[in-house]
Amino acid sequence: MQLKTFITLIILFVLLTLPIGCATLSTRQPIGDKSGIDLSKVQTLSFTEVKERLRTEGLGFTTLKAKANIIITSPETKGEFRCKGVVRFQKPGKIRVLGSKLARTVFDMLSDEENYWFYLPNEKAVYTGKCNTVRKRDTGMFISPDDIAALLEYDKLFEGRSAYMETWPTYWLVHILERKGDAVVPYSRLRVDRIDNRVTDLTLFKPDSFIKVQASFYDYAVISERPIPEAIQIHWPDTDTTLNLSMNNITINEPLKPEMFQFKKPKKARIIEIN
Repeated sequence: MQLKTFITLIILFVLLTLPIGCATLSTRQPIGDKSGIDLSKVQTLSFTEVKERLRTEGLGFTTLKAKANIIITSPETKGEFRCKGVVRFQKPGKIRVLGSKLARTVFDMLSDEENYWFYLPNEKAVYTGKCNTVRKRDTGMFISPDDIAALLEYDKLFEGRSAYMETWPTYWLVHILERKGDAVVPYSRLRVDRIDNRVTDLTLFKPDSFIKVQASFYDYAVISERPIPEAIQIHWPDTDTTLNLSMNNITINEPLKPEMFQFKKPKKARIIEIN
């Protein structure tokens, strides 16, 4: 009996010291974490402090004008498509991006917070619909202008929603949740650098909890005393489309003409309702 008791104690000791379940999650380093970083510069902030900085500081501008080098990768473009462009953005929810090549417009996308339009001259087609609605995959429209506007207003993501935060060695993950009936589902997720408090990645989810759109923000520059990302990469999993914007000649908080965000139907173009 003493031998059996001794063996049982050894087995229990081994089982209790194995790193199982959630214990492994607290020590595992996620893929994509920064390496070789000076941890002495890492800040220690509470969730309330991080949330408040995101809401009040964030991308602290009301308007943005810029020129851009644009790269689109999509099955629709059959590889990489490069062009020049201009970006115009105004809170709340208004954005326009025009792409041109060899002095010709190759696309014109616009959102006025309520509706969006995506014009492709080569197809003589304008795809249009209501903002903040779920679109079917096979519509012929592979970029969503209203999603781009939403990504530039992440301070609004907290409105009417709950949130919590994970703390990792070099960044915070802020999870924003939304109630759908009796269920609570993910609405968005932000990755925030713990050194400079800048958002590096942002994910928006669909009501079914699948990813709607992902964005990464790079190469922050201080413009008019505000940190502005000069490079933005946006990916839509449903259409396997990636949009890269490398912006230059950026100005912020200057008045924009209202007609910039007013849609005018191009001649001989057919209108395709998405929703």
